[in-house]
Amino acid sequence: MSDVGKLLEQIDEKRDEVVTDSYTISWREVINLYKDNEITISPDYQRLYRWDNARQSQFIESLLLNIPTPTLFFYIDTDGKQEVIDGLQRVSTIIRFFSEEIFKRDEIDIAKKEGSHNNLKNPTVLDDTPIITMLSGWTAKELPEKVTRTIKNARVNIVILEQETKPETKYNVFKRLNRSGVRLSDQEIRNCMARLANNDFADRLRRLAEIDSIIEALGLNQESQKSQGVEEALLRVMASLIYSDKFNHGVAEFLDDFMFYAAKEKVIDIDFELKLKRTFDLINLAGLSGKAFKFWKDGQASGQFSTNLLDIVAVGIFKNVDNLTPSEVKERFITLMNGKSHELRECTGAGSNTKAKLAKRIALGELVFG
Repeated sequence: MSDVGKLLEQIDEKRDEVVTDSYTISWREVINLYKDNEITISPDYQRLYRWDNARQSQFIESLLLNIPTPTLFFYIDTDGKQEVIDGLQRVSTIIRFFSEEIFKRDEIDIAKKEGSHNNLKNPTVLDDTPIITMLSGWTAKELPEKVTRTIKNARVNIVILEQETKPETKYNVFKRLNRSGVRLSDQEIRNCMARLANNDFADRLRRLAEIDSIIEALGLNQESQKSQGVEEALLRVMASLIYSDKFNHGVAEFLDDFMFYAAKEKVIDIDFELKLKRTFDLINLAGLSGKAFKFWKDGQASGQFSTNLLDIVAVGIFKNVDNLTPSEVKERFITLMNGKSHELRECTGAGSNTKAKLAKRIALGELVFG
């Protein structure tokens, strides 16, 4: 029989970990807080501003129609400023719409030339507003003051996670809020979650993911690269090397937890980074660029990128990188594809994302490349 007392005690304990404040303000106040640098949007969050111009325009239209706006979630960072946890698209849309009141003229002129709908400094030209059709073609600067005043005076609920809230709790809140939809890739969410603890690891991961030799070795397509697939592949290698004993549930949760752990505990240093780069350099020098993480058929790489092979090959080479030459890497990879097919089948394919099979892949890689 369950212990009701312990259950209620745990609920109270966990509720107390989330320290919040809530209030209602106008979008005018949100704009002013941003202008005063009291609300900040970090570069990582800015990269996730994805609404197209039509959706931005329709949000502005919604404010004019007095349609209620979903709650914004902020957290207080170490400088006492408010960072967006949930509501990035809406906050960014308002800032962009009123950008000519916020940013310098030369910044706006440059942004206009670039023409991106997701550059906060490029003023919105409204279009595709299905209800107030006459809004199409207007900018905030050109609209009658009565209209812009109505937009700015529209109100929105704010929930703030206070500084007393533990980093782990902020991490869980961010994950729950941002996994409720499909707006972002898992790795984009992880990069933002990690910054709730510390910026250093996410910055290190991004720098590694921008190295040409690593991108070349992985051979991911452009779509995967845009959704931070290179970062996720590197994160998976790191997690397999450092955190594999913590694999308990699905891969996504395993990588979530490792990302936050690595950010908080600072487990990656410059020596680890250099060794990781040498790992992928060896793959390229062995003539396996874009081929090392695909299964082979009739002597040729075929099919999709395999995260199972990433566990075997990248982790195996990393563990033996000081003792391998490019020719040895190629020879041992061919042995893996041909001579170790039975062992390969045992730890890859359907149902392979378990703790036991991850351990088998790591052991196989260490054996083949050792």
